[in-house]
Amino acid sequence: MSTQVTTTACHAENVDDAPESVESATVGAGLPDLPDGGDWGLMLGISAAEFAARSFSADSSGLQHARNFARNVLCEWGLTSHIDDAVIVIGELTANAAQHALPAPGPEETAPTAWLGLVRRHQAVICAVADPSPCLPRPQQPEQLSEGGRGLRIIEALSSSWGHSPPQSSGKMVWARVSTRPQ
Repeated sequence: MSTQVTTTACHAENVDDAPESVESATVGAGLPDLPDGGDWGLMLGISAAEFAARSFSADSSGLQHARNFARNVLCEWGLTSHIDDAVIVIGELTANAAQHALPAPGPEETAPTAWLGLVRRHQAVICAVADPSPCLPRPQQPEQLSEGGRGLRIIEALSSSWGHSPPQSSGKMVWARVSTRPQ
């Protein structure tokens, strides 16, 4: 069972969705610019070989792209025995952001996006989703036959810990740590 913590801070199903390499989808490849023009990897203290990120939209193709991206990155990192659990966690994190944090665009507005980030650490992958909503996730007790309301419970079951950043007016980040220890 995992612990919730609040903090401060292979191949794709569709090959066209895959980054050419982890390097092509990492630091400096589409993350929002830092105010001082700095580098995300340097700011976070991680190298491109340990970090990958991409934006996604709330529609079904955006969520599928996020899962495919994660599957490809984890495969490139040699974490094939842990892909299924990590992709399920990522699917729940991204679906929660899409359902609860990404408002539907107006008729002439661009669809809002969120960010999926993956950080490779010793015997773990940190899966994080940053979205524009300051509303914090809250585990629910769904009805027994209900189809929804289990996302955070699934994340809790498949991760060693999960949590979120403090909410800001610009949004929050929800993360989960998935173990990659040999099974």
